[in-house]
Amino acid sequence: MQSRAAAEFLADRYRDGVSLRLGVQALFEEVVWGDDERSDDAEAAWRSLGEHLGFASSRPEKLCGRGPDNLWALTATRQAVIELKTGCTTDTIAKKDMDQLGGSVRWLNDHNPEVEAVPVMLHPSRAADAKATAVPGMRVITPELFEKLKDAVMAYAAALASSPDRWADEQAVREQLAHHKLTGDRFLTAYAEPVSPS
Repeated sequence: MQSRAAAEFLADRYRDGVSLRLGVQALFEEVVWGDDERSDDAEAAWRSLGEHLGFASSRPEKLCGRGPDNLWALTATRQAVIELKTGCTTDTIAKKDMDQLGGSVRWLNDHNPEVEAVPVMLHPSRAADAKATAVPGMRVITPELFEKLKDAVMAYAAALASSPDRWADEQAVREQLAHHKLTGDRFLTAYAEPVSPS
């Protein structure tokens, strides 16, 4: 269960509320838009963000040389296949980036066919390039939505840091995840939008 996994991760990682708030803030500082040199930092931070929210989170491409930049298990039957294009500076999503996301969805379908793959891209634009074919059902997290997500996760951390060991309390974590729309069933509706045709 997401709230239990989040509470266990946070309890294991943070000894006090100040370190929790600073730790979460540091995650978002690792994601630098428009700087390709920081792509690996962004991917590592995104994996860790997933863990902070209680999602089973991994980096298949880093681990086995294939698959998406990040994979989040949103529920037992849905996984977010995530490509981070935070280093991009284009005003549309290029064909090669769209093809990469499509390939990552196929990779998950091959490896875990009983799970629904939800394609997600972090990109400065939600508009598909004229030459690109959008991946069916894909959602895009733009810099504006990333800021909205950052505000929500910072508020989640602040609420849990407000009293000693509250972040280790599964019930408190569950309430805050739900309040800030950070649950597996609401995350992508709240913090990502559908791709738009060019």
